[in-house]
Amino acid sequence: MRVEITCSNRVGILQEIMAIFGEYRVNITSGELGGDEGDKVYLAAPGLLMTQYQTIERALSRVPGLRRVRRIELMPSERRHFELDTLLQHVVDEPVLSVDPEGRIIAANLAAAKACGVSQGQLAGMQLQRFVPRLQLDALLEGYTVPRYGLPVTLRGKTYRLDWSPIALRENPAGPESLAGAVLTLAPVEASYFEPGVQGDSANFVSDSSPPVLWDSGRRREACLRLQQLAPLSEPLLIIGERGAGKTTFAAAAHHLSPLADRCGARWLACDRVAELSKCADDVVIIDDLDLWSPEGQIQLVSAMRQKSAGRRLIATVASVDKLAPALLQFLSALTLRLPPLRTMRPVLGAFASRILAMQGETVMLDEGAQGALMLSDWPNNFCGLTAVLLAGSEHARKRGSGTLVREDLPGLMTETRLPWHAWGEGLGYREMVEKIERALLEEFTRTQPSTRELARRLGISHTAVANKLRKYGLNVKHPS
Repeated sequence: MRVEITCSNRVGILQEIMAIFGEYRVNITSGELGGDEGDKVYLAAPGLLMTQYQTIERALSRVPGLRRVRRIELMPSERRHFELDTLLQHVVDEPVLSVDPEGRIIAANLAAAKACGVSQGQLAGMQLQRFVPRLQLDALLEGYTVPRYGLPVTLRGKTYRLDWSPIALRENPAGPESLAGAVLTLAPVEASYFEPGVQGDSANFVSDSSPPVLWDSGRRREACLRLQQLAPLSEPLLIIGERGAGKTTFAAAAHHLSPLADRCGARWLACDRVAELSKCADDVVIIDDLDLWSPEGQIQLVSAMRQKSAGRRLIATVASVDKLAPALLQFLSALTLRLPPLRTMRPVLGAFASRILAMQGETVMLDEGAQGALMLSDWPNNFCGLTAVLLAGSEHARKRGSGTLVREDLPGLMTETRLPWHAWGEGLGYREMVEKIERALLEEFTRTQPSTRELARRLGISHTAVANKLRKYGLNVKHPS
């Protein structure tokens, strides 16, 4: 028997309730707390007889704050389990399965079992990597806390488009430590669907092959979460980022995340090819590097999109909005997404590098010296530049017969610093510029490190040196208690 008890949320009331069940020697096997206001206690007592229940119900009515006792058919967790299981079994068209943080299959529908070539009872408990060995499952389970759509996978010789929906804990839904597993949906597609250059009137989406820019590490996570919010909307979307920052991949992901992806393709429009819009039946138009279009082409694009704006969405990428015509900039100003450059994510650059090497099929490992050298560069070409340097370094390490990539394998690594010297350094001497930078850094660090001792550890200098510098620039910071 299962019992639902509605009561006030006061200290000690649960102990009084359990004491009554213990007085009548009733064994409680499980319990749950819930209710919209946190005012319900659910107890499972398999051996509870009806006569015992009636006696206990009268005894519970004397507990202060207890308002109602009734029998129920299922505990809340049991109801959710059966409802989800029933829903899963009725999804018969596409394979659907869930995995835990270790990549073990927890549940799957009949279509998933057929796709994997095993019975439905055998599939639960097996490793997903056994069926899709080329899927970068470790990277997905490490920190993919936002959905991924359109990942190409091959299962028993058949091509699928994999949609990855993470299951995150409520305590920290944006952090990778919150990942409790994921739900995977496999949509069958033709193998040519993922081939670059495939063109068509209704399904000409070209999948991007640069997955590192989708990894939601560092400041990239904020962009991924914002993409998840903006993609389902119907207004034009403008994605801004430096060369190699992943604008094309984010544009492709914006289409896959939108409701239009289920019923139409996306037209990738080449530079100044506005005339193709009249022959395009797709509801989504994606334009890469729109800032490279001529002013005349930009004006024509605005006119064409406004003439046929009903049901059609424009997704555009630019390196800078300075070269956009005012009319086009106004048309695209509703929704904007800025991608952070790689130099702002130095703490996770080593993780990015390791994943790029893995995605490229390289088996070399980065040592600390190589990681330190990578962090010194400002990466003007972002992920494109990082990928090129890593591949060249891997080749150099392979030629000398080593499985470890060291600093000497990166001879051509540029460490040019990209700071706005000309914007504020004009007329200042060397010492004045250094002091200006130092003060700006200390002001920034004191916002996140309010203790001088913590700040000293962060900067790698003594506590006295930090106190002297703060005193020099007139900055105040709280001392640890």
